[in-house]
Amino acid sequence: MIENTTSPEEIKVYPQLKILIRNAAIIDGSGNPPYQADLAVMGDRILDIGRFPNAQADLDIDAAGKVLCPGFIDPHSHSELAMLEGKHTAGVQMGVTTEFTGPDGFGFAPLPAGRLEEYRAYLHGIYGDVDLDWNWRTFGEYLNRFEGTVYNNVVPQIPHGAVRLAVKGWGAGPANDDELEAMRRIVRECMENGSVGIATGLDYAPASHSDLRELVELSKIAAEYGGVYATHMRGYGEEERETSIAEILSIAEGANIGVHINHFFGNPHIYASTEAARARGIDITLDAYPYPAGATLLTFVFPRTLVTTSVNDFLKKIHTPEIRQIVKRALENEMPEDSPAYFAYLTKPKNKWMEGKRVRDAWRESSHDSFDQFVCDLLVDEGMAPLLIYPWSDLPEGNEERLRCSLTHPLQMVITDGIYVGSSAHPRGWGTYPRLLGQYVREKGWLTLEDAVRRMTSFPAARFGLTDRGLIKKGLAADLVIFDAKTVRDRATWTEPRLSPEGMDGVFVNGNQVVDKGRLLEGKYPGHVLRRNR
Repeated sequence: MIENTTSPEEIKVYPQLKILIRNAAIIDGSGNPPYQADLAVMGDRILDIGRFPNAQADLDIDAAGKVLCPGFIDPHSHSELAMLEGKHTAGVQMGVTTEFTGPDGFGFAPLPAGRLEEYRAYLHGIYGDVDLDWNWRTFGEYLNRFEGTVYNNVVPQIPHGAVRLAVKGWGAGPANDDELEAMRRIVRECMENGSVGIATGLDYAPASHSDLRELVELSKIAAEYGGVYATHMRGYGEEERETSIAEILSIAEGANIGVHINHFFGNPHIYASTEAARARGIDITLDAYPYPAGATLLTFVFPRTLVTTSVNDFLKKIHTPEIRQIVKRALENEMPEDSPAYFAYLTKPKNKWMEGKRVRDAWRESSHDSFDQFVCDLLVDEGMAPLLIYPWSDLPEGNEERLRCSLTHPLQMVITDGIYVGSSAHPRGWGTYPRLLGQYVREKGWLTLEDAVRRMTSFPAARFGLTDRGLIKKGLAADLVIFDAKTVRDRATWTEPRLSPEGMDGVFVNGNQVVDKGRLLEGKYPGHVLRRNR
């Protein structure tokens, strides 16, 4: 039931408004029940909430029968290079008004020119080949590039992978004192430029070679500024998970910092250690997306410490007997005969026929005698770029229960983990938020509508210190979404992943409409870099 909390005495008169949204069912992001009211916008801020029957506005919208809520905040999406191009629209078409940089510790500043080229090659399969002027040198210069090119807002995180690469290169082994001090200086510079914390990806080179001391010492700098340690932890499998969580808790205690685990799925048993940590005072949160499949590079199946050189140098030795034997064992263990993993993206036109095909099936259709030779030759040909979808291997009912536990756990917020390359891309980049609202709120009833909105708005805003976002409240930023709770749904599928959703009637970023009745208003770039404490 929608409450009407506005009395006649609260009716106010204002001069010409920028935007007036009338008769909306407001879900304010706090988790509280919806209420009926009008919302007035002046400039980039929410001016007032109440009843304004005589008000005039440049844009007057009757939202009767629709929900009005804060813009969704996506703390983990691989969209930043597409944003720099001015081409990233998938997020805002779902109602996402804020996206983060640096997921999994990946990033493109601050790096010297040679290292930047090497890291671009390593991350090609996730970000694609983007036509940009790559001549920034500092983290601040990099962030400035987003102004005027983005539909939605950008929140900077420090990419730990880039920090380590800038100082120590691809090499294995712990950082020495001088190297660690150089990394500290970079982290401090990034925090001074408004980062909300440091992000790591400990399953990927070169971050996979870092030790606990390095992670604690860098996190101490982030903690000085109130930052958060967000992580793709060092292994999610049964045999490594608890050790990985223990490492995160050691960082939380050693650096006195809040910690956040990305794309964390599980059952009540798996959540036990995070719940126990929270109970004893560790500031820990989690996130997940509503799909029973992951997506990452083909090389993810290799031992995480295998890569100790640049892509070009690694591929020169991939056919040596030693490396081939390691690759063969890894493929047998991680991608057996019945593996459902399939190609999402390949770079070369001659290899595009494999996109959407199961990796094992593509091998059988190739001219290669052995599976490991097929993979090694493909990596050489593609420069280690092949991107895969990794469907969960449980039975459907097991996958369903795992999703339910993940999406409803009290420590969980919502992410897309969107990757936007390839004809067979993961649909999470185009469907996550409407999928949660349509399938898991309206149809399955796993979450209430107000709790689902909270997990997508005020929860991530509070976690990462975005003090003027995530709630509908006077004086806060006018990042807003209007949607139809009865019809909102995702249309992106495994075979057609790039379809935009239904039921998104309006999306506003900093008081500017960018989506109208599901249609993108192209050429509007009202997003800003949201720097912490600025």
